[in-house]
Amino acid sequence: MTKKERFQAVREMREPDCMPVWPSVMAQMIYGHGLMLPDVLGPDSYDSEKATEAVLASIKNIGYDVAIPTYTDCGFGLPPVGGTFAVPTQFGVGVCGGGVKPVKTKADWPKVQKMMAHYNVRTSDVRMKGALEVIKNVSKELGDEIPLVASSNGPASTALTLFRDTQAFLVDMTEDPEWVEEMIDLATDWAIDWIRAQYEAGANSVNFSGDCIGLEMVSPDMADRFNFPYLCRMVETIKKEFNQETWIHIHGNLKTPKAYQHLIKLAIQAGVEGFHFDERHPPEWVKGQVVEKLRRPACIITHGDHIHRGPPEKIREDVKTQISRVGDGRGIMMAPSCQILPATSNENFRAWVDATHEYGKYPLQ
Repeated sequence: MTKKERFQAVREMREPDCMPVWPSVMAQMIYGHGLMLPDVLGPDSYDSEKATEAVLASIKNIGYDVAIPTYTDCGFGLPPVGGTFAVPTQFGVGVCGGGVKPVKTKADWPKVQKMMAHYNVRTSDVRMKGALEVIKNVSKELGDEIPLVASSNGPASTALTLFRDTQAFLVDMTEDPEWVEEMIDLATDWAIDWIRAQYEAGANSVNFSGDCIGLEMVSPDMADRFNFPYLCRMVETIKKEFNQETWIHIHGNLKTPKAYQHLIKLAIQAGVEGFHFDERHPPEWVKGQVVEKLRRPACIITHGDHIHRGPPEKIREDVKTQISRVGDGRGIMMAPSCQILPATSNENFRAWVDATHEYGKYPLQ
């Protein structure tokens, strides 16, 4: 099977030739190419040529099956609305902290709203413009071979990363929920526009939305209010405009009764096609409670630290054990918890992918 056929088989609950791997690769692709983040980007710069080289090297040399075809981080979009971010000079998770969000108090909100009214996701942020150029380059070279997913944060997570510090945003959910909904509604429009731009640049597969709030920071009831309706709008729009489905990565323990009810809503009412969870969800739970019960494909999870620490022999044994716990394995992929950690060596990364392909040959033993 080609990588596209392999992914499609999982989506349709059929047996692929081997279990596909869907890693979320962000800063690791830069470090794995012998570069540091400041070599590629800054607050107002993005080297599309170097980023393209890093993305292509990662996909070709590691051999995974589904790819985000550019380098992205949580600093995208901040400068044009008055925010700042820090670029790690050594190994770091990525551009996601050390900066300033533009909405310090509610009095700042009207000014940010005016900025957002003139925002163009294709040109306003030079880094996003550069990332779209990378998607074009990668699509031109590998678009016939591999699923290239559009990616964004989920609606509430987008509002968090664009507008407000985490602690203040979570307090606002209790003290001024209508304002939070206003921020999330505007952030949803921004995220949908960013997804549109990625499809126009060459993304050719599903939309992948990362929910960093998930049920880690809020209750299921709060998630139902502050994320669910906006995610429904995102899923519906992407389906209508591009005939593409949406997968989400969600943090938090989905095994509790109320959290599982939220998961059912995401799958059945919102129409989310597939799920990445975190390391708290064992393979047999993913297979039984998501793939079989909800009829949604999903990823079993390797803790990112296990891939980072290795060694390859231990990675292989861990993968073998995980795959032994999913029965027939239909509807199952392999993924890391959240992302491939930045300092992970290419050797360990490749060992994890190779082991999944080797022990995940169908029919599974």
